[in-house]
Amino acid sequence: MNLERFFRVALTVLSAVLLFLSCTRTDQKAAGPAEKVTIAISATSESVLAEVAQVKGFFRQEGLETTVRKHPYGRPCLEDMLSGKADFATVAETPVMFAIMRGEKISVITTIESSQKGNAIIARKDRGIHTVKDLRSKSIGVTLGTVSDFFLDAILVLNGISRKDVEVINLTAEKMSRALADGDIDAASTFNPYTSQAQKKLGDRGVAFQDENIYTWTFNVVARQEFIRNNAGKIKKLLRALIKAEEFVTNNPEEAQKIVADFSGIDIGIIRSVWAETNFRVSLDQSLVLALEDESLWAIRNRLTRAAKLPNYLNFIYQDGLQGVKPDAVTILR
Repeated sequence: MNLERFFRVALTVLSAVLLFLSCTRTDQKAAGPAEKVTIAISATSESVLAEVAQVKGFFRQEGLETTVRKHPYGRPCLEDMLSGKADFATVAETPVMFAIMRGEKISVITTIESSQKGNAIIARKDRGIHTVKDLRSKSIGVTLGTVSDFFLDAILVLNGISRKDVEVINLTAEKMSRALADGDIDAASTFNPYTSQAQKKLGDRGVAFQDENIYTWTFNVVARQEFIRNNAGKIKKLLRALIKAEEFVTNNPEEAQKIVADFSGIDIGIIRSVWAETNFRVSLDQSLVLALEDESLWAIRNRLTRAAKLPNYLNFIYQDGLQGVKPDAVTILR
């Protein structure tokens, strides 16, 4: 090979390498001006991917200028989105189900977290509670219209207890652990990180009841259907940023935990305690459909909704966005 040909080949290889690197860098900025969006984020250990994407600048890298509205759990985030204060909301599937059952035109864009151990009933031993069956006639705090509401009924039924056999006290999630520690309630049905907070406050005086076979709890990103129709590009940018966050969380769990603790104000020890039992992944899985259907039947059976028919939830899950950026993450049966 003569010298001139050698340099031509070397230049070609170098150009190819540089092109590859430019396409695969995770810190590159999107071309063109950033598009403004508002995201209502539940500042908890369930919104990890959204929190990391915000703090690490992944939304900005994908061309989104984000305004964040923080809330202590998902239902207020959904209310922000429904009232037009936010374009996106992070929220568990139960408030989504109730909104759809009352006629709201919204869709799940992606799941960002799932867990079979995200819910629990924390009870006081000094109130004579040592097993689930001891909950009969006791006062139980619950945040109505959330996953903790569904979980309470499910675990009671499995143990032969009717909802009428207990006193249900409606409390916001962030007040649950204090009410339990102060003795205002005998037990609390809630979700992470508030389960861990309640356990920490009670210490040896508390007992926890879980059942990972009841269902898989999901935390999702949702938006109004009209917004989705008019902003397909923004949806893909958001999803790409969340996928970057997923990769970061997988490779840097300790830094991600610190980000979540700083973002949410939750003790990092509590964040670490729930980390291993949680799946942080951008996905649309069949388990989401099953959870929405099961919870709808529960709501209809208990007359918690005026609706009498089960919605076709495929009409309320926007699959095209994730199909376009990470098709193998979509496993919903059409």
